[in-house]
Amino acid sequence: MNAARHAFALARFGCKVANSQPRAQLRRLQSTYVKPAAGVNPAYDEAVKIIDAYAAKKAAEAKAAAAELAQAQEAGSASEEQVSALKKKWFDLAVEAEINDPEVLWSAKQGKYDLTRPVFLHLREQAWRGRPLEILMQRLLQMFVLPDLLDPRDVGTPSAQLNIALAGNPQEVLEPGSIIDPSEARKQPEIELVKFHEDSRLHTLVMVDLDEPLEAQQTFREQFHWVVANLPFSKGQSKADMGAGLTLLPYVPPHPAKGTPNHRYAFVLFEQGENGSNRLDSFEVSRDSVLRTFAAQHDLRPAGISFVRACWNESVDDVYRDVLQQAPPNYGIAPTPRSDIGPDGRKINVYENY
Repeated sequence: MNAARHAFALARFGCKVANSQPRAQLRRLQSTYVKPAAGVNPAYDEAVKIIDAYAAKKAAEAKAAAAELAQAQEAGSASEEQVSALKKKWFDLAVEAEINDPEVLWSAKQGKYDLTRPVFLHLREQAWRGRPLEILMQRLLQMFVLPDLLDPRDVGTPSAQLNIALAGNPQEVLEPGSIIDPSEARKQPEIELVKFHEDSRLHTLVMVDLDEPLEAQQTFREQFHWVVANLPFSKGQSKADMGAGLTLLPYVPPHPAKGTPNHRYAFVLFEQGENGSNRLDSFEVSRDSVLRTFAAQHDLRPAGISFVRACWNESVDDVYRDVLQQAPPNYGIAPTPRSDIGPDGRKINVYENY
């Protein structure tokens, strides 16, 4: 029995028994999947037969469910709830048909997800709803992005995974709360939204600085850096195509002023009204808007959220001069004049004959 269970695990996860191979060789990651050889372990071969038979059965059921769904959509007599139930039925069966496939599980373990296939969409969601989502929510709350930006009750548990990467390096996704050098964000970042549903929906992207100084009241306020509406996302289109969207506010790079603490730059992708089917017309957006008010006015529901942090360095002054066309501010405490330091910065000699 134990041998059969071991063989089933080998078949399911695509591992091979190779006692004679060095440990270092076993640990080396393969670039492509290699199917274990048949005829070596009878228990393994039997486990593969069981997996294949189950997969064939579920694939047939999924095909029948897909035909039922297509028939209901063509007839037009089914309600929205009935169509949704049929979609879920087909999706679940399609996942079951491949969930035990060793090559599928190996690919998911290597981070290779073909999101056009239901099984990979399911596995990607499972992977994200584990530790990554826990880290995201923990940092949003610990660093007070929530509730400073949005009511946590409105955000709830994000329904989609929002990934941010610096321009030119889309494979290097920034962890929530990462501290970046402002010079690295002079160009607009790469945005990815992994949606765990079938249909395409429209979204609005907003980038907000939560820590813009409001000197008159000795506090901080929000400042909009970037707003793009009508961005389509679906299981097959996770990368943001800014050319397909409506830019309401062009991108302004992070510019945390000198003398201020770390600034939090939040990125929120809102699903637009009517389940993402409502297309927004062009309208004026102030950079001094408040995100809660903006979302309520335009019927926007948070779908994905993340944030990064940045603090002042000399590159920020270039943003003020070149992009904002203004002198760089300085909110630091003015140094106390010293009578023993000369104009050249050197200490004044107080002894005549020294």
